[in-house]
Amino acid sequence: MNNFNYLIVGAGIFGATVAERLASKGKKVLVIDRRPYVAGNIYTYTDKETGIEVHKYGSHIFHTEMDEVWDYITRFTEFNDYTHTVDTRHEGKLYPMPINLDTINLLYGANMDAAEAEKFVAEEARRDSEKYGINEPKNFEEKGISLVGEKLYEAFLKNYTEKQWNTAATNLSAEILSRIPVRFSHDNRYFMTAKHQGIPCEGYTKIVEKMLENENIEVKLETDFKEIKDEIPEEVKIIYCGQIDELLDYELGVLPWRSLRFEEEKTENGLGEAVINEADKEVPYTRAHDYKYYQIHQPEIVGQKMSFVSKEYPADFEKGGEAYYPVDNPESAKLYDKYVALVKERYPNLILGGRLGAYKYWDMDKAIKNALELVEKLAK
Repeated sequence: MNNFNYLIVGAGIFGATVAERLASKGKKVLVIDRRPYVAGNIYTYTDKETGIEVHKYGSHIFHTEMDEVWDYITRFTEFNDYTHTVDTRHEGKLYPMPINLDTINLLYGANMDAAEAEKFVAEEARRDSEKYGINEPKNFEEKGISLVGEKLYEAFLKNYTEKQWNTAATNLSAEILSRIPVRFSHDNRYFMTAKHQGIPCEGYTKIVEKMLENENIEVKLETDFKEIKDEIPEEVKIIYCGQIDELLDYELGVLPWRSLRFEEEKTENGLGEAVINEADKEVPYTRAHDYKYYQIHQPEIVGQKMSFVSKEYPADFEKGGEAYYPVDNPESAKLYDKYVALVKERYPNLILGGRLGAYKYWDMDKAIKNALELVEKLAK
């Protein structure tokens, strides 16, 4: 341990970015991860039988509006020009998602143009808001109804979201809907404002492996922080990318998290596209992934009969399990702040980072941006 300036706990995209940047500045860095591979939840591997690049923890599509992040990540890989689109199944029919002009016309059996649809949805939202006495939306359900009206909300937003979070929409923050746009055009791009978008041609794991190839970096897998923490000299700075509540043995209680589980199969009955959301509550999973459709740079992979399909089921978080999404509400924010204060007291040389450490639901580009900013602060 005396040979290192930094210990980074977690070899996901945040930890790898911090490690690579510090190493490029001449710092000696030890990266540990308790999994047997690097890349965290963006880990991918190639299925030998089909040649399909499998996203073990669900679909990851790289997208960003930040040139700085794009310029950085493309040092380590070439991206194809995949543009993400998603359909949502409701009562056996597929609709574009996010909600756009085609979604509205299909649901209502209409043929409105953009101006007519916008006026129509506004009237639906106004009428239904009055019906339920919604003035200032206080939760997800009220926000959804006030945004698109009851019919669109019930069809595409309510059940999917309640499955994902395992609670009534009235218990969820209205802020969640800020991630879900409504469009009055035919544009069906999921990330409409993304300046840069694509899938790495060699898979996500290869990106992280290349990041960690620097001679100033040593990587130790299947290594738990708690097993080595007593060996760490005081002068070694720790960047901790794990759960803050787990770090302190859940001393103040378990932070609210949501988890996922996946059911995978190789099949000739693929989806016909990369992702289909399931909006109806009778379907227990929220979406299915058909990973071959990301490999547009390999037409022989996309064109084969076999698919690798993964169904994504929301799950309650259990201690020792995988934490995917922080449940963002005032109570969880207060508990997180208490844990931060306790960590500063117990581990004065430790910096929290990454999605788990920061208790934030970050896209990949946001995690990279935060990692780059952290290294600049550390270098001062």
